[in-house]
Amino acid sequence: METIPKIDCIKVGYVQKPHGIHGELVIRFDPEYCETLEEYPTLFMEIDNLLVPYFISEEGLRFKSGETVITQLEWVDSDKKAKDLCGLSVFVKQEDVVEFEDELSPNALIGYQLFDETLGLIGEITDVKDFSGNLLLSVEYRGKEALVPINEDFILRFDEDRREIELRIPDGLFDLDEE
Repeated sequence: METIPKIDCIKVGYVQKPHGIHGELVIRFDPEYCETLEEYPTLFMEIDNLLVPYFISEEGLRFKSGETVITQLEWVDSDKKAKDLCGLSVFVKQEDVVEFEDELSPNALIGYQLFDETLGLIGEITDVKDFSGNLLLSVEYRGKEALVPINEDFILRFDEDRREIELRIPDGLFDLDEE
C-alpha cells in the first residue's frame, strides 16, 4: 500500500457520509480549498495514521455547496466501501493546493452587502449556491430568501474594502406578491 508522509500534505476536510448506493461520498471541506478540489487532485485518506491515495473517477466532483462535494472515487463502487471511508480525514498534497491570489472565491462573498442599481440595498449575502456552475447569491429580502444570479455581466461595482457588491439584477426578481 503506497503512502505519503503527512508532512507533505494538508487536511482539507473529511468524508461526511455515503451518497446513494454506488459508492459516492459526500466530503465536507474547508471553503478555502474549493478551488483546490476543482483541480481534481489525488485525495489521501488517513487510515491507521497513514495517508492512502484515492483517485477521483471520471464522474469527478459535484459541488453541493461551498463546503460539501459529492465525489466518486476509483475502486469505491458500493455502499459498503463508501461507509468504510466515513469519518476519515481527507488530505491533498501541499503542492496541489491552489492559493488565492487575484481571484476571489465565490464563498468569500458571504457577508457582503448586496446592492441593486435601482432598489439600493437588498441585504447581506448569507450563502453562495453553485448549480452546475451557475452561481446564485442567497440574501434575505423583506423577510424572504431570494436567490440572485450572478455573473460578470451583472456586476456594476465591487468594493472589497467595504465588502459591498452592486449588481444589475434582472427585472421582476424582487417583485413581491402583495397580499
